This record gives sequence, C-alpha cells and structure tokens, in this order.
Amino acid sequence: MNIRRMSESDLMSLYGTLSDPVVMKYIEEPYTLEKTKEFLHSAGLSEPPLVYTAEDETGNYIGYVIYHDYEQNTVELGWILDKSAWGKGYASKLTEELIKRAKLDGKNAVIECNPEQQITKHIAEKFGFIYDGNVDGCDVFRFRCNRIIDDDLVLTPYYRNDAESFPWYQDLGVCKQVDNIDHAYDIETLHAMYDYLSAHGNCYYIQYQGKLVGDVSLRDNAEIAIVVCKEYQNRHIGRKCILDMIELAKEKGMDKVKANIYAFNTQSQKMFQSIGFIKTDEEWYAYAIDT
Repeated sequence: MNIRRMSESDLMSLYGTLSDPVVMKYIEEPYTLEKTKEFLHSAGLSEPPLVYTAEDETGNYIGYVIYHDYEQNTVELGWILDKSAWGKGYASKLTEELIKRAKLDGKNAVIECNPEQQITKHIAEKFGFIYDGNVDGCDVFRFRCNRIIDDDLVLTPYYRNDAESFPWYQDLGVCKQVDNIDHAYDIETLHAMYDYLSAHGNCYYIQYQGKLVGDVSLRDNAEIAIVVCKEYQNRHIGRKCILDMIELAKEKGMDKVKANIYAFNTQSQKMFQSIGFIKTDEEWYAYAIDT
C-alpha cells in the first residue's frame, strides 16, 4: 500500500472514481470532469493537501484517502475507493495506515459518514472509534490516539482544557523552571504556548492514574519539553515520559533529541542526564538516537 500526494496525472483516474454513481451513492451527486478538476486542485493539490492518492502494492491507483485537520489536534480521515478496489481489504489497511500517521502527528482522529454507510461504520468500530453523535446529517466516530506508557501513565494529545492546565502555570516555581520568569502565566500566554507546541510538533497531556498532571512535547526541531505539576513530581513520571518522547522521535525518523534546561534547574538536569542526555552547550542537552 502507498499513500502519496496527488498530481495532475491523477485527474482521469480520480474522475473514474468520482463519476461512478455506485461509489458516490452515500456521498453526493456523481462529479463531472470539470468538477473533478476543481476538486483535484482545491483538495488534492492544495497546501497542505486535504486528500491523497492511494495505490496498491504494485503502484496502481485504487482511490484516494482523506487526511486533514478537523478541529484542534484532531484530523479527519477516510477513504473513497474505486469500485474495482472494493472487497479486497484496502479500506481496513488504509485506515490502519492513517491511524499510524495521526499517532505520529500527535493528533486524535475522526471519521464522518452517512448513517447508511454500514461498511464505514463497521471499519470505524473495528479500529476502536467511538460513536459521538450525528452532526449535519453525518455520523461522527472518534478515536483518541493516546500513547500508553504503563497502567498508570498515558499521554493524551493536547486539547484545550484550561480548568486542568491553567493552575499548573500559576505555580511560580513551575514558571521559573519552564521560562525562567518570576510571574505566573495569564490565559493568553497559556493558549499561545499550547497552540505553538501543537502547530510545531507533538504536544500531550500527561495523565497519571486518570488525572492530568502536566504536559510533554516533542517539537519538529527535535526539542523535548516537559512540565509536571509540583504535587506529582519525584514519582518518575517525567523520566518515563521523556523515554517515550525518545521512542516517538525514533518513530518519526529523528536521529537525536535535545532539551533546554536552565542552569539553576539541577533537578531536571539530573533527570535528563540519568536517561543519557549529554550537555552540549550552556543550558542545552542532547540525546543521540540509535538508528
């Protein structure tokens, strides 16, 4: 299986799919060639793309997949397969691949479908999507792309939850550790921080024994950052989360990760160094990943 960006050369294959009334039965009216051209340019050749070409093991076109932002830290995924590709297990294989991509991107996932699309509903439920109601005539199924570290510790992709996260950044000790500042965050600063981390990498809440206790992130530039609220420090939570971020970096093909730790933050320095981080510069530490 291969998922790739669309090109102008996909037009006629795409038209063959979108003009088929059987394929389009639960979606919308079959497309004309002109409407297919518009779709190719607005969705397939856009930046970033909203849809991608799907190919079988030998490189033959079998349809397209949907993968794009749906809401904050959630992507919509799905597939529209050419009739010739039906009944061969491609929908399940593509769903599995798209879930892997969502996990690597640190995003939750959603599938929308017509209530009469029983096959789509079956595949969604097969992969653990949970029905979340009907919106604008479409059934919505959601999947949380958590990273499970152990029975006590789970990383949950960031979503706006000020009631839980804002108090962490009212602790002056935490703010000093994170930003070397002597004042607490305001709500605008909190939102700006999380929005930046989500847009430039993977950002997770740390859930310990069912309670959110901090956050951890891996940026696209390979920088790791972590905050654990004071009452949950010294329980090896941070160490386990950093090790998981190293594993995520490996999954993403990174060859090293780094961390910015202020000179006065000896507690964090010791924790990172115990994992294997080496001091590379004033207040910078790095970990080389075996590939």
